Amino acid sequence: MTAISPRLVFDLRPHETRGRKTTCTLAILVDGEAVWPVRGEETARLDIQIDDLLAHLTDYWKPLMLRQVYPIDVTPLRPSDLRRHAELRWTGLPSAVVELEEEAVSRFERAHDISHAFAGLYGLPAFWILRAGPVVIIETADRHWRLPFDDVRRALALIGDRICALLAAADLKRWEPAIDAWKDRNTGDAVGLLAWSTGLTKALAGQLIQEAILAAPRDFEDAAADADELRIAARMAGALPPDQIYAIIGLARQFPPRPSVTLRNLAATCLDHVARHYGHAAAFLQGEVAAQILRNNLGLATDKPVDVFDVATTLGIEIRHAAAEPPTLDGLAIWGQHHGPGVFLNEASGRILRPGDSTLTASPGARVTLAHELCHLLLDGDHAVSAVDVLKARMPVTAEQRAKSFAGEFLLPTATAGHHWGEAGHPVDRAGLTIVVEALMTSYGVTRSVAAWKIEHAAREREIDLSAVLDAVAPRR
Repeated sequence: MTAISPRLVFDLRPHETRGRKTTCTLAILVDGEAVWPVRGEETARLDIQIDDLLAHLTDYWKPLMLRQVYPIDVTPLRPSDLRRHAELRWTGLPSAVVELEEEAVSRFERAHDISHAFAGLYGLPAFWILRAGPVVIIETADRHWRLPFDDVRRALALIGDRICALLAAADLKRWEPAIDAWKDRNTGDAVGLLAWSTGLTKALAGQLIQEAILAAPRDFEDAAADADELRIAARMAGALPPDQIYAIIGLARQFPPRPSVTLRNLAATCLDHVARHYGHAAAFLQGEVAAQILRNNLGLATDKPVDVFDVATTLGIEIRHAAAEPPTLDGLAIWGQHHGPGVFLNEASGRILRPGDSTLTASPGARVTLAHELCHLLLDGDHAVSAVDVLKARMPVTAEQRAKSFAGEFLLPTATAGHHWGEAGHPVDRAGLTIVVEALMTSYGVTRSVAAWKIEHAAREREIDLSAVLDAVAPRR
């Protein structure tokens, strides 16, 4: 009795005691290996009442399939880190706020940790499921995976269907309401579906639909497809006040659809190479590799500054810039069926235009931000993308780490920074490093932070740690 998906398997088997038709044993496998309840031990199985698992999947189907954000204003790398991040946040908040947020965190844990399905069994290891765009984070006590969303959805649907068949065979009259509820799991009103898929409150979701700011999902399948760029923009900005969410959606919707064959082909090349050779690598390494691939494809010399504005325009990306609210917004990237590819740079942001910047195209902050957004279009654009780089954004941590690394490597390769550091005599003191950092800023049009990071990376390749000194050279980098 195994529910099969290419990478995720819920292995459900009859209990050895005859007559216990609704009691089975369960083990969960990923890529052919038992990972729950005991990793590496397929014979270590959990006795479960199968209706408990069905009830959990039915009750929490929409958050499991649609929700992609955490319930409070924190951005942990994995769902198991949520409570730790929350408790750090709560140390400085009023008790009334803490009480509300604690309940929100508890509700999230009950939905996304499958071990909560078996409430009568204590001390079970967690098995987390949380969607992140086209993939789903699966996490156990000692490991995590990023599996295709369609695979995970199929695995959960198969195990639910299998349990329904077992319950019907055991006692159809008794279990018919549970079976019908499972079959009806995709039913939902448009406002509720939009709220789940964006992480917005139902009140705000309803308002955005009523005012035609966002299109209402046609049905569950439309919401689950997650292919509407403006809904994604709303989700990314969802932790902001409503007026700022409105403003960001307004900026995103300004971009009409544009031909993008060259960008599409380059994106496919980058994604394919990263997936085949660096699929399990750290996000920063994926970003560096993608930047190197793009530089090679464009034939860019490593010893000359990159005109990233010209590169973006050549790839068919529309660039817009103006002073806009909120000022904490640096930029956004959008690309999908109805909008983009496009990038907006916010001239009201102190990171985009600083005193002394003669033009936007010469601004180091604007150049780095545009390169950052270019990474989102290349590596996140296989799915509809709206990347919103703003304080309190709900961008996935790994996507941001990858884009930050990409921007640095694209504008100033580590090898180039290392060469300049070597020509200066490999200084390790603050004064000597300041000279090298400022020379790189001038020669390559990058921010102080990027120049410092790239020297640090080059030094690490020589097993030299300059992090503390460079923190003094480039504070808050």
